[in-house]
Amino acid sequence: MRWIPFLILAYVTLGLQLGLSGIARVGNGGIDFVLIAVAFITINARRDAAMPACFALGLMHDLIGIGPIGTYALAYSMVALFVAGTDRALSTEHPFTHFIVTLVGGVIVTFTLLLHGWLSRYGVPIAFWGNIAGSFYTALLALPALWFMNKMRKSFRFKTSVG
Repeated sequence: MRWIPFLILAYVTLGLQLGLSGIARVGNGGIDFVLIAVAFITINARRDAAMPACFALGLMHDLIGIGPIGTYALAYSMVALFVAGTDRALSTEHPFTHFIVTLVGGVIVTFTLLLHGWLSRYGVPIAFWGNIAGSFYTALLALPALWFMNKMRKSFRFKTSVG
């Protein structure tokens, strides 16, 4: 994976997350634009490239957020751990794959934030159903976004285990 296009993708998605976080609210949860980039990376990259990339995206998301540092980095790394490297089992260009991977990633992030809120005295309690609704709307938004990102997939030069 080439890291300059990754940094541009991270800059754009973090800018969207920071700029539209107040507007793109669903109940108490919000649309997670960074999760769409995480889904794109985990669907297309091998695990050894996806894990540090998703950790870096999560760390950058923690730095622009109000929560403690490390929660989104852990959550996005867990998404990469579960999804990356399954390119033999998934059709990487199918819209249903994009929807399901983003939805499962949103549920993993929600449960990670919920667990952190329960276990840590510094954790911010979250609205579970609001974040699940936000994950669903993020998965719906991922369909056109990932279609567009797949058109630019060659600039990332992902190495897959297929072929």
